[in-house]
Amino acid sequence: MILRTAQPSPFGRMVRLAAAVQGMQIKVQTADPNDPNDDLRQQNPLGKVPALLVGDDVLYDSRVILDYLDDCYRSEHGKSVLFPAAGIGLARLKTQLARIVGMLDAGILIVYEGRFRPENMRVESFVEYQRDKVHRGFAQIKAENASYTNGATPNAVEIALASAIDHYDFRKNIDWRPHAPNLEAWMVDFAKAVPSYAETLPEGIESAPWRP
Repeated sequence: MILRTAQPSPFGRMVRLAAAVQGMQIKVQTADPNDPNDDLRQQNPLGKVPALLVGDDVLYDSRVILDYLDDCYRSEHGKSVLFPAAGIGLARLKTQLARIVGMLDAGILIVYEGRFRPENMRVESFVEYQRDKVHRGFAQIKAENASYTNGATPNAVEIALASAIDHYDFRKNIDWRPHAPNLEAWMVDFAKAVPSYAETLPEGIESAPWRP
């Protein structure tokens, strides 16, 4: 399996962390979504990362890839690490994952507003609309994550949350701390427990109590 991704991508990082947590070997190949000559646009017509090459198949959207990795692990081990639930419990986990993905999408739209739109044409109300989504998301997450307790085997939601927090700190476009201050301690525990956490950090990210 080959993972096409960009190093700073929180979505690609989710996949890399998930594979490492499950003990799966995936070759990582850098992709540049902004380069029209990159094969990514032929592999995924949306031109987005991550994309997972599995034989002749190309899987894209991080949630689809996580589902596939989970199916592979379940087939071999008879249990799940990423989605350890069934019925409404499984639906709840996947809803929580969808919330974090949506929050990340909102943050990326804020970045794009500043990067691609001329300064005199930027719409601050649009930025605030996206930022409010993230703030509301963290208000819910704050109540659900009193402490991190899954050791070296976080589930998909916990992997996504750690990836999102580091991504916001890397891009510096969302200040999540006032909305979920307890997540600083949560991140300290997560970073200590998950061996692949540090090696998947975005290059150049500033230090924090949980980041070297």
